[in-house]
Amino acid sequence: LNVLVEDEVHSSVNLPSTQQNGSYIQQRHSSTIEVDVECKILINCAGLAAPSLAASIDGIPSESIPAHFFAKGNYFALMCQSPFSHLVYPLPQPGGLGVHATIDFSGRCRFGPDVQWVQSVEGGPNAPLDCDRFDYDVDPARAETFYAAVRRYWPALPEGALVPDYAGIRPKLGRPENPSMDFVFSGPPHHGVGGLINMFGIESPG
Repeated sequence: LNVLVEDEVHSSVNLPSTQQNGSYIQQRHSSTIEVDVECKILINCAGLAAPSLAASIDGIPSESIPAHFFAKGNYFALMCQSPFSHLVYPLPQPGGLGVHATIDFSGRCRFGPDVQWVQSVEGGPNAPLDCDRFDYDVDPARAETFYAAVRRYWPALPEGALVPDYAGIRPKLGRPENPSMDFVFSGPPHHGVGGLINMFGIESPG
């Protein structure tokens, strides 16, 4: 469905109005132009929006769509010389891999992500998810917990060396009290729609 992505980039597609029927897609444009796309297999890998997209597909039983939650992962950048030349992963924490040290191609070091559970921004159980409504700002006050986490494996981290960097939102299938549920691949045996594969709770490209 790269054609749909390319059309969206060129401002000609309104994805929230898409209707999927297994092997048939009717794509409604805001300009009243319609595009029909036929495919043998449709993979819903919309990340955060995968459950709400699945709910818009004709014939999908609601009980085949798992409950979904959202966890914000914040990162803080290191403003002094890094002692690390490789990734550092501490023991995992509930809902995440722990505040680890990552190094980009320029040698810049940052720490994260933490796990900050956030409210859904959907208008209802079947409403399209507007990811732009999430708050991606990093709260500087969270630095206190980052200093504590990083000093477990780097006790010499200087005070004042961390600054807010960036944040992302991860789709979760487990509630905050039970966050360890893994991702789900849901195919025709689960929902009865031929040629459709829903991918829920995919937290990272890996």
